[in-house]
Amino acid sequence: RRHTRLLTVTGVQTCALPILRSGAGFHVLKLLERQSPNALPATVTQTRARHILLRPGNQLSQDAARAQLAGFRRQIQSGFAKFEDLAQQHSQDGSATKGGDLGWANPGTMVPEFERVMDALRPGEVSDPVVSRFGVHLIEVLERREEPLTLRDKQEMARNLLDRKSTRLNSSHSQQSRMPSSA
Repeated sequence: RRHTRLLTVTGVQTCALPILRSGAGFHVLKLLERQSPNALPATVTQTRARHILLRPGNQLSQDAARAQLAGFRRQIQSGFAKFEDLAQQHSQDGSATKGGDLGWANPGTMVPEFERVMDALRPGEVSDPVVSRFGVHLIEVLERREEPLTLRDKQEMARNLLDRKSTRLNSSHSQQSRMPSSA
């Protein structure tokens, strides 16, 4: 949610500041420098990928999920099975019906551990099993393209950046609060 409050300095209302709310609390942002709108890249590299997601739980350990996905990878690489068929049969998320297709993704839209591996793959390559907070994935990059950044894309990129910085600040703060104080 976005709120605006008037800042009062020595009894005089000077300016309106946006107050942002995140999981970490409220944030007041101070504009230090304004760059031209052209400072952001004009285009972004989008990736179209698909995945097979296995969610470890009572019936399936994380190690068993990794082993099963490694077996799927061998079947795909040997030509014995098709990625999309295995995704339809085994993936445990909504993309299964589409053969695991996740559609086009801008940078910063996937969880970091997934995105790092996805970005390292060339089109047509299949990853080793990847663990994220959602489960264990097998990723295949289908294609990449350059697309112009829309205003909405720029806003989403800024929101993702703020969310990631907020998450890092929260984890840093919680680690510091758990450290014993030196007397």
